[in-house]
Amino acid sequence: MIQQRKMKRLLSRSALMLTAASFLTLPLATSAFAGKEGVFLNDSVYFTLDKVALSAGADNSSLRFSLGLNNNSVTPVDFNNYGVKVIDANGVSYTAKLTEKVTARVKGGETGTFKFTSEIPANLAPGQLKVDIFEWNYNKMHDIGALSVDAVLTETGQSVQQQAVINLQEIDATLSDNALVTAQLGNSYKVYKDGAWIVYTDLVLENLSDATLKLPDGLEYNYQDSKGLTYNAQFAKGAGQSLLPQQPIKATLQTAVPASLDTSSLTLLFSPKGKVKTTVLGSLNTAKSFVIGKIGTNAEYPNTDEKGLTISTSWAAASKQSDGLHLQGNVTLTNKSEGVVAIPNLSAEFQALRGSVAVLANDNSVRTTYLAPNEATTFRFTGILPAGLTTDALQLVVLEKQEAAGGAAQPGNSSGSGTGSSTGTSTGNTEASTNKQAATLPVSVTTLAGAGSGGEVSSYSAAEDYTLGTPFKFTASNLIDSNIDVSLVEMGMSENADFGFKTIVAKYKLTNKGTDTLTIPDFQSDLTNVEGYTYSGVRQTMTSKNIAPNTSYVVSYSYLLPGTEKADKLALNLYDANRLAVGSYKTAVQSIPTTGPMSLYPFTINLKDYSVSATYSKDASYAYRLRVDLDVNRQEQVITDANFSSLLFEVVDSEGRLLSSKAMTFTGQQKIMSGVQFIDFGSIKSEQLNTNVTINMYEVIATPNGDAKRLIKSLDM
Repeated sequence: MIQQRKMKRLLSRSALMLTAASFLTLPLATSAFAGKEGVFLNDSVYFTLDKVALSAGADNSSLRFSLGLNNNSVTPVDFNNYGVKVIDANGVSYTAKLTEKVTARVKGGETGTFKFTSEIPANLAPGQLKVDIFEWNYNKMHDIGALSVDAVLTETGQSVQQQAVINLQEIDATLSDNALVTAQLGNSYKVYKDGAWIVYTDLVLENLSDATLKLPDGLEYNYQDSKGLTYNAQFAKGAGQSLLPQQPIKATLQTAVPASLDTSSLTLLFSPKGKVKTTVLGSLNTAKSFVIGKIGTNAEYPNTDEKGLTISTSWAAASKQSDGLHLQGNVTLTNKSEGVVAIPNLSAEFQALRGSVAVLANDNSVRTTYLAPNEATTFRFTGILPAGLTTDALQLVVLEKQEAAGGAAQPGNSSGSGTGSSTGTSTGNTEASTNKQAATLPVSVTTLAGAGSGGEVSSYSAAEDYTLGTPFKFTASNLIDSNIDVSLVEMGMSENADFGFKTIVAKYKLTNKGTDTLTIPDFQSDLTNVEGYTYSGVRQTMTSKNIAPNTSYVVSYSYLLPGTEKADKLALNLYDANRLAVGSYKTAVQSIPTTGPMSLYPFTINLKDYSVSATYSKDASYAYRLRVDLDVNRQEQVITDANFSSLLFEVVDSEGRLLSSKAMTFTGQQKIMSGVQFIDFGSIKSEQLNTNVTINMYEVIATPNGDAKRLIKSLDM
């Protein structure tokens, strides 16, 4: 393991090279003054503690504070006569070092401010720390009193910050004593990109000094794993930027790592170049910064100065198809601020943690440039991965294309070698010298576990419960107008014994809620059972192109299923014309009633009575006449045209052979109506006749793959 610098516990006198006059003091115990804790020298002179900041690193912490010398007397007080140290609850003391040169003589009626920093162990909490003030008396120390660190942090509402404090003077001796820069952790990501696994870490850098600084070339950045192997990092964003005093900037580090790297034990080290084995100037434990989001969870958008912009993977779906595992993730940005926010330039990829596979995710959505307050926009990313993958090991990585102002390092290959404290070598990991290349950096990683059913990818477990006839709650799509309600109104199944398959016919009602005529959407659909088998839907051949305001229209789809499919648990998956999933719903096939009205939405047909008569022709053939007494009712005022389904009557023998058929429609000359109607079947040869002849009634829709039939009634002769 890397040898950390030993904690200095030897107290050194903080001397300022200024002329100072001695001052006789009367030590008093620490007492309260005007509601603020103070250490008093006399009734007119006292010390106070202000601007306390505790930064916790991986191996040590940095305590920064300002000590105020309040002189309400008429005589100057020389701070050179006093010293400062930090003590913990066990009485162990730590050196406090002045970070800037100021006059030590505090005139009467004035307050002198002296800034200190102290390096302490990382495991010390604010409640365990005090700032101790002592007097120098012939090179001996005489304690005066101590001030509580926790009291000041509580008063100002501050907490311990996870950041490293780096003294740049230890890299460049020409810099001043107060050349301090803090590095605070943002998010970290592990992303498969350009054939390698890359770790990215967002940092907030702040210059604590009073002059502009740049990070020196001699400062090195390394990730260290649990085995002590190190991986050299470069800036992907923020390289070479000037750090203005007290002005935080955002930067991103990146390095290539092995696929097997365990991020739960990763540490970021700041060291002089080439000395990571012996000297660490600051360190950060990055384990908790690797945040993997879940579907539906909101998070603050990183890498922006705009507060109130949130990001979430609002919906995701996985569907196993013949060409692979189809994935979709909808990423929603929401502006919860009071101002207008520019929409970032986002892209995405789907990555597999096992197998090192990643594919670019496409988004064809059109959106504006800005988001108004309380406005949201959704990116719809789709991609196809190998079918053998499961969603529990898949992630959606969202990336933002950064502006070209900062240089972007090209990720290379990095490897750790050796045992114990080792340094990995980095090849091809050089930074862009021209700073003109725009970097594409991750802003979100979401696990897709839950988009399928684990080992066997299926949309059934993730599908929503659904009530027949209610409008679907679609995920927003630019290709399905929000003024059109779509609902499933009927779903029936019949079996084709000759060919060994079953047919499901589903009817969808489309309602135009708007005030303008709209184009009927060309959505797609399929059915998935609990085992993950998917059956594609075929839309009826002809439909109307438009739908008028305040009207409804019916569109039918058919699905072919194997004869063994029970169809008792199915998920209906709907997609827009670009194959973007817009919803998944649990459905079930409706049973055929044995008595009472039969539903052929939007109609119901009640067969009140029927009879069959036969006539013999000279050509030795028979003709059957079916007399039916029907009650036909329209359930709802839904438009039916020539493209609507028809009613087919088939005469079959006991072997299931078709003897004759007759089709009737719900519109036109062969229109089915209420009352008594006659249906004639002719040209049935005598040799075809036998006992147990049956007339079957089917609903038929025309599809590009042929007619799809749904059995609704069987009439015995």
